[in-house]
Amino acid sequence: MIKTFYGLDMLNSGSAFFISLFIGFFFGLTLERAGFGSSRRLSGIFYFKDMTVLKVMFSALIIAMIGLSFFIGLGLIDPSTDIYFMKTYYGAYIVAGLIFGVGFVMSGWCPGTAAVGMASGKLDAVVFLIGTIIGSIFFNELFSIIKPLYTWGQSSQQNFGQEGLAFVYNNLGMTKPVFAFLFTLIAVSCFWGAEYIEKIKSPAKQNGVYLNTPFLRAFSLILIISAGSLFLFQDTESTKKQITGTQEMISNHSEKALLSSVALAADHVEPEELADLLYNKDPQVIAIDVRPAKEFNFFHIRGAFNVELPDLIQFVKKHKDKRMIVLYSNGMTHPAQARDSLARIGFKNVYLLTDGLNGFIERCLKPVSLRKEPLPQAMTHRINMWRDYFYKPESASTGLLTKENGNFSDISSLLPGFLDTNWLALHLEKN
Repeated sequence: MIKTFYGLDMLNSGSAFFISLFIGFFFGLTLERAGFGSSRRLSGIFYFKDMTVLKVMFSALIIAMIGLSFFIGLGLIDPSTDIYFMKTYYGAYIVAGLIFGVGFVMSGWCPGTAAVGMASGKLDAVVFLIGTIIGSIFFNELFSIIKPLYTWGQSSQQNFGQEGLAFVYNNLGMTKPVFAFLFTLIAVSCFWGAEYIEKIKSPAKQNGVYLNTPFLRAFSLILIISAGSLFLFQDTESTKKQITGTQEMISNHSEKALLSSVALAADHVEPEELADLLYNKDPQVIAIDVRPAKEFNFFHIRGAFNVELPDLIQFVKKHKDKRMIVLYSNGMTHPAQARDSLARIGFKNVYLLTDGLNGFIERCLKPVSLRKEPLPQAMTHRINMWRDYFYKPESASTGLLTKENGNFSDISSLLPGFLDTNWLALHLEKN
């Protein structure tokens, strides 16, 4: 995998600066050698006398397109993370292209070639660059007014997770290899056409010298073969899309099933149901307390295991054959998040306790005498049975009613109406 400076978030680093300086130097040298240090030669394309601009720019564009496509096809570059894509604004591009074209015709320079011309000592290039700087200042100061035009005609497409990012091949309904191959054929045709036009328009000058030469034939053939080779990656790309699409369908189906279970409360276990299951010592039911060990040791539901969230997957794997695994905490937030996470990775036997530990105490362990409304005799019997089971032996051994730093813990919020008899006798004597 090749990581770009953009992908590594290192565009502002010293390494990126020196690499940019190195590339910029040779880019400028190439433009100078191509004749881009002359405004007359640059503007010659508009009069069909010198097609150097078309030949050089098209060559760079095609080679870059084919090369980048190979790198992406071979998996050496991930376009979703390693390449910066500007958003697509159709209207703004049309207007900007027209303005740029008019400026190019009038001056004979563009910003890059003007820098080359200035380095070559061309006075008109210096004047153009001064105008460019002044124009940039005006653009910055007037941006609040220009902004609607700047973002005019934004694309509604989405690619690589970015809204408003469009590609030509998508708009034309083509695959990338088909578009690249056709675009290369157009470029090769332009190369031959440019040589022919130069030969006709400037027969006395050294233009059009490559027409029908072995070099132009070989160069054209290499480009066409290279572009055609991109079809080798089409099946791989289609397979990736199919796999990605299948994964998304499965994921969407799983998420829909998960949300449906939440909507139907199929992910919950009511406190009374859990109390009965634990009281009857059902071997297929496990209660898991996901709170920190200190809180678990202070008080927990009898028979529950203390498993903190980071260790939950490993523990559940060992008990994946159980019919029901019930998660609980003081409330429901963490158990709900954990239950959903476990459901996504395939554990369908995990539930959470409705209202958490606080709800379990309120609904199952609170004395009948403290209830706001009278309860049926059968329910009263069940509550007394649960209180008798969950409040003794194991609960006493957890340190629920132990003395800490000379003072007994305040447990009234956890266990309404339940007090240790020794503590009660001691305080009655004091009063």
